[in-house]
Formats: sequence, C-alpha cells, structure tokens
Amino acid sequence: MAAVGAKRKTNRHLPEHVYHKHGAYWFVGAGKKWKRLAADYPEALRQLAILLAKDAPTCTIELLIAKYDAEELSSKAAKTQQGRRQEFKTLRKVFGHMQAEDIEPHHVWTFWTERSRTEQARHEIRALSTLLTYARRIGARVRPNPCFGLQLPQSQSRDRYVTDEEFLLVRNLAPPMIGYAMDLALIAGMDQSTIRKLERRHITDDGIQFERGKTNVLQLIEWNDELRAVVKAILALRPQLRRALICNRRGQPYSLNGFQSQWQRVMRKAKKAGLATVFHFHDLRAKSASDAGSDQEAADRLGHGDVKLTRRVYRRLPKRAMALRIVDKSHE
Repeated sequence: MAAVGAKRKTNRHLPEHVYHKHGAYWFVGAGKKWKRLAADYPEALRQLAILLAKDAPTCTIELLIAKYDAEELSSKAAKTQQGRRQEFKTLRKVFGHMQAEDIEPHHVWTFWTERSRTEQARHEIRALSTLLTYARRIGARVRPNPCFGLQLPQSQSRDRYVTDEEFLLVRNLAPPMIGYAMDLALIAGMDQSTIRKLERRHITDDGIQFERGKTNVLQLIEWNDELRAVVKAILALRPQLRRALICNRRGQPYSLNGFQSQWQRVMRKAKKAGLATVFHFHDLRAKSASDAGSDQEAADRLGHGDVKLTRRVYRRLPKRAMALRIVDKSHE
C-alpha cells in the first residue's frame, strides 16, 4: 500500500484519499484519520459518496465520479469500466475540485486544446460528458451539458487491414487458445469480449448462439466447415477442465487484462518474426467484415443493425472500379 499522501504505485484506479488495506477499503480524512468504507469495492464507493456528501453542500466532480462509479459503472462491461476509470484519473486532476454546476463550455474546450487535441482527450471529454449527464439526472446540475455543441473535429476511423499473410504469421506464433480466439474473430466476426464469454451452452445444432454484449441482441452464427473444425479443435483441448470455450490453463475464462497480456506477448513475437506493423485483436473483426462478399453479409455477421456503420468502420479494403477502356476510333 502506498504511504498516505505519496504518489500511488499500485491501485491507481482508487479515488483520492482511498486506500486498500487488510482486505478492506479505507478513507483517510483530515488529521489522517482512517475510516473503514467496506470490503467490497462497489459498496466502498457508495459509502465514500455518502461520506463526501456530508461535507459537500454541492457536488464536486470528485464526488460525482465516486457516485457514478458506485451506481452506474459497475454494471458496464469490464473493458468499459477499465477505460472509464483510466479517463477519470485525468478528470480528477483537472476538474475534481470544481462543482458540476460550474463547468462551462470554455473549460472543456481549454481542456481539449491543452491535452493537444488527442484521441485520448476525446475519450476523456466523452467521460466528462457522461458524468455531467448523470449529474443532471441526480439533480447535481441544472444547466445543459457543456460538452455538447463544441464541434470537436471528427475522429478518424481506424483503417488497419490485416492481410492473409499477416494473419497466418501471427496465428502460427500464437498459443493454442489465443490462436482459436483469432479463428473465431475471423470466421465468426466475434469481438474479444464475446469470445471470452463463450461457453459450451452457446453451441447449438444450428451454430453458435449468443447475446451481443452492447445490445443484448440474440445472434446465431451458422455452421460452416471452418467453424465446425475450429469448435471441434477447441473442445478437444483440455475438455475435462472447463465450461468456457476459450480459457486459461486453469480452465477459467480469460480476464480482460489476462487476454490482453497474452495478445501483446504474441505481437512482440510477431514483430521479431518480421511483422512490419502490429495490429489490434479487434482488427480481426474488421478483417472478417472486409473479406465478406457484401456490406450486408458483413453487417449480419457483426450483428450491426445499420449497414452504414459496417461500411464506414469495418470495411477496410479499397473500393474497386474498372479502369476506362479507351477505344481507338481513328480508323473508323
């Protein structure tokens, strides 16, 4: 545990003045008095919000983050939680002392410019916008959201296309479970979160049936020879240990951090083996869409209701067109 007042080396996601010690979360207040919050992190955040509210006649961003984390964020996907808590670190430093009601559009624009207008800054403003919308819901802010209407430049869609040669190079270097995860991303267009949650119960007579993470829409990826072969190979690998399809050596599904660590390890090997530019695991989902025969086929496989999203973000091959054929009419 870090010394009180020192810069954290561990548990950097924790709110200011909150520490984990002896199996519980503690708040260190004035006079360095320690107050036990709870052993469970979401409950500790709820207790922190109550504690801070006693001393705060209005709602600071620091308090708002604690309340939002306790009441809203814990229900989000693991990757969303991880990203938001990383963004909240910066927001605490810049806006933590400010009242939610006092933040103006010019504060947000100054933050954008001083953060060098990066993509990370865009994510942080999106997180701030979410907080201030939440503040309006709970009565901590009355005025409109100052993040709206700033007309930040449009972010550039990722355009990395993974070639067949690149896929095979990495696939041959990957450990078995990560390799099968790559196969599912390519053949079935599945994202990492879906792959990590797949279980035997999702295998049906017609294909692999599961709920899309963000929409909870039920989707069926129908069998073909390639998908059957991949699933058969997965089930033959340590079958007695697990319920999850893609799992670690203990038969447990990969955590987000565990899977990402494995992927980064594979990328380092691939780089040494001649891969010119590393790619994200999510780029394999885009390859599945890009290699589809049509926009509609790609959208169906990815579970998109709007084919425009598929075309704009996931179809990454160049558009093809026939060159003009010049007919020599000089002899006519």
